Amino acid sequence: MIGDLVKELFKIRHPHITPSKAALNNLEKKVTSVAKKHKSLHGLSKKAIYELTTARNRNLIKPDQQDALRTFNVGFFGMSVGSHAVLSWMLVSRADIVKIVDPDTIDASNLNRLRFGWSAVGKYKVDVVKQQLQDMNPNCSVIATKKTDVKYVEQIFDTQGPIEAVVDEIDNFPAKILLRKLARQRGIPLVSAADVGDNVMVDIERYDIDKNYPFFHGREANLENIELSQLTEPELKRLIIKLVGFEHNSEEMVNSLFGIGASIPTWPQLGPTASIAGGIVATLLKKNKTWRNSKKVAGIMYRSMIYLLQILIVPNKIERREHKNCSY
Repeated sequence: MIGDLVKELFKIRHPHITPSKAALNNLEKKVTSVAKKHKSLHGLSKKAIYELTTARNRNLIKPDQQDALRTFNVGFFGMSVGSHAVLSWMLVSRADIVKIVDPDTIDASNLNRLRFGWSAVGKYKVDVVKQQLQDMNPNCSVIATKKTDVKYVEQIFDTQGPIEAVVDEIDNFPAKILLRKLARQRGIPLVSAADVGDNVMVDIERYDIDKNYPFFHGREANLENIELSQLTEPELKRLIIKLVGFEHNSEEMVNSLFGIGASIPTWPQLGPTASIAGGIVATLLKKNKTWRNSKKVAGIMYRSMIYLLQILIVPNKIERREHKNCSY
């Protein structure tokens, strides 16, 4: 296998040259000798692994941009849509460090939207995702925790390299408020994507340029001062509708929300939309230099997958709908 990897590496470095046996042997000695010194699990040097796994990014991502992605420290909170986001982020960034947080184990009902098999059921989400990340990038330091109290979340933010962006994919409202408070205090942006039925809501809150910016874009006044634990179930559901913006979603999705605990056990989600949401988050992180250099404060974007597909399939038979565009 090493021989094939070395041949591929040579082709990446010299696409216009047919390698001689001597050239391949010389390259193999270089990359394997360094690998032995640093005890590489794959028998190749760290540099060689990085080159092999970023070769198809070239031209689309310039070398200096790729290095910037590699060293961009992101914290991912919530491993449902968050698992799609962090795995997609690793595909494009080959990050040196990534931080993941989730207290939950994997239920069988999670398998409709997570890229896990039955063997993962009962295991902690962060443990399974950590293993996948390390298999994708053996050079990455994956810092994972199941603890979500303030002390440990602050440690994720501040220790072993402060995070430079927050990805919020958790479904606990007090924890969402905590993430925004910590992001605001440290002046770092927060990115989120919600898969809502066949729709995706993407959100950026720019606490890096405005520490007074209201949580959730001010969709609910004085949200920080609301005692969430005192809200009744209907009040909490109405708050979710207001913050997520269900005016852009189907009647089925809204009815599902009010059916939780009666006709269905929990929030319904779909695998394809969860995958798309995670991919959008990773793409936003990839383009972080573009939007972070912008002085526009924040934005929300809604995209209906069904609407987009109707445009492709029956362009003359659809009713056009307005979508709120993101402002970044």
